[in-house]
Amino acid sequence: MASTRIDRTERLLNLVFCLMASRHAVKRADIQSIVPGYLDAPSAAAFERMFERDKDELRGMGIPIDTVTDVNGEVEGYRISLTDYELAGLSFTAEELAVLTLAASVWDEAIMGPAATTALRKLEAAQESEVTTSGFSPGVNVRWSETDAAILPLFTSVREQRVVAFDYRSGNAQKAMRRRVDPWAVVASDGHWYLVGHDHDREATRVFRLSRIAGTVQVFAELQQHPMPPDCDARSLVGAHEPDSPLAATIFVLAGQGAELRRLSQSKTRLDPFTAGAVVVGARTTEQLQALACAAGTGALVLEPATLRQEVRESLKRIEQVHSGDRE
Repeated sequence: MASTRIDRTERLLNLVFCLMASRHAVKRADIQSIVPGYLDAPSAAAFERMFERDKDELRGMGIPIDTVTDVNGEVEGYRISLTDYELAGLSFTAEELAVLTLAASVWDEAIMGPAATTALRKLEAAQESEVTTSGFSPGVNVRWSETDAAILPLFTSVREQRVVAFDYRSGNAQKAMRRRVDPWAVVASDGHWYLVGHDHDREATRVFRLSRIAGTVQVFAELQQHPMPPDCDARSLVGAHEPDSPLAATIFVLAGQGAELRRLSQSKTRLDPFTAGAVVVGARTTEQLQALACAAGTGALVLEPATLRQEVRESLKRIEQVHSGDRE
């Protein structure tokens, strides 16, 4: 399934390049022979279906594919007008470009990293002013975590309305269970990503936190059986979703320290990265809370519960003894 999707993405890009490279309309027969992927079609009818789907998808992305006809109304071919497709009249302030740079940095460690960087350079080139992001440092390092890899296939499945399956660990469950879902929306809330959709096994609407998905997300060719209702508000469902972290601790973090604790904070007010303050962090077990606090080292102090504060102190002492060679 994965290789087929990559091939299709490459085919769409090659189709765009083919139609943009020619000053004249490109005939269907030429498209089939020039664009990699179309010759693999088992029949002429299969190629027609592939080509029609690709045209519809590209047009849905805002790419203007023109159908050129002769004086008799017969289709001569297809083309993409550069004047209709090129960016023009853009103007960003230094602050706006800084936000775009920060947004692009989210993809820095993902497979979309090169595309995000290229898009940013194109926006800089198209804008009318001479302001650029060269040398800009946002002061905040946005990282794409391993669990966030689920976002890409879920975005695709939501757009194409495809059924997905994944292993999910909910509540205090020690083992992840297989879930089969009709995905409706992917929503960001309070520093976390959530999937809203219809759970096939439970036959009900469910909210899934992406960080609790274990392994990869499988996207099927099967279309959704239960599409998103017109009156469904995905963001409201996420807001009403019960937290899956039954235990919580209040931890004081120093300025510029405790990045992971800040990211996992359940506090309604977000703490500035360079400001010291208290955050509320949740976890499934005491051991997980302890590990989070210990990972911050001297940059964090557990305020409550007192039992956790004492456990963290003892753990840090043992770590110090091990590294200093003073073992009991």
